[in-house]
Amino acid sequence: MFSVTDARELTDQAPEGIAVIDLALPEHNAWHAGALEAFALELTSQANTRKWRALIISGGEDSHFCSGTAADADRSLVALTRLARIYSQAFSALRRYPGLIVAAINGAASDEGLALALCCDFRVSSPAAEFGFSPMGRNRIPMGGSTQLLPRLVGESLAKRMMLCGHRLNAEQALACGLVDEVAASDQRQDLLTRSVALVAPSCDHDPVVVHGVRQLIEHARMRPLETGFAAERDWQATLADMQKDLGGH
Repeated sequence: MFSVTDARELTDQAPEGIAVIDLALPEHNAWHAGALEAFALELTSQANTRKWRALIISGGEDSHFCSGTAADADRSLVALTRLARIYSQAFSALRRYPGLIVAAINGAASDEGLALALCCDFRVSSPAAEFGFSPMGRNRIPMGGSTQLLPRLVGESLAKRMMLCGHRLNAEQALACGLVDEVAASDQRQDLLTRSVALVAPSCDHDPVVVHGVRQLIEHARMRPLETGFAAERDWQATLADMQKDLGGH
């Protein structure tokens, strides 16, 4: 369903500590419940080993990054409610990973495939990538967090156009509106991985606790009053100081 590879095996620009997770799912990397559960377990396992300081999520050799939910998934209300819960658990494991994560978007990112990219810290796109949502139909809304994450990046109006009016973005449009951080020089996998590695490589020199703390502070900044954020910043610094004392540092 997916593979984990040391980035140094794929590009000579990678330092130690970066892994590439390639999706290898049927139907252009379409999710089903079992794959999501396995994905969550893999992320939790990797987080516990603390081997990888940063991750790159890619669509592998497929022409799509991720096409969303499998076409043969049960569309009943009960089944979709259960699937939404599984998406939440899997993508929460991704967002909680103690290191920065890049979505290396090698092709179309649709529906929950776009949600996967939104749950990463950064997004690097190939020139041929495109972004959008399928018609929702009965009993169906986007899952995986995209209704909350997309408007934070591109604004409410564009998010509504994409989710409800069928508006799709190409790579340059996605770059212009802030949906992606960079567009690679070509559609070659090497170029995409090289740019993805370059984004997160500097973070590999930092203590993972520092990376986690700073990321959490930044992400929470938009959701709480300024003074509360200042207090949280001081709390994190105190936590780091206590950890240093426990380790015998100064």
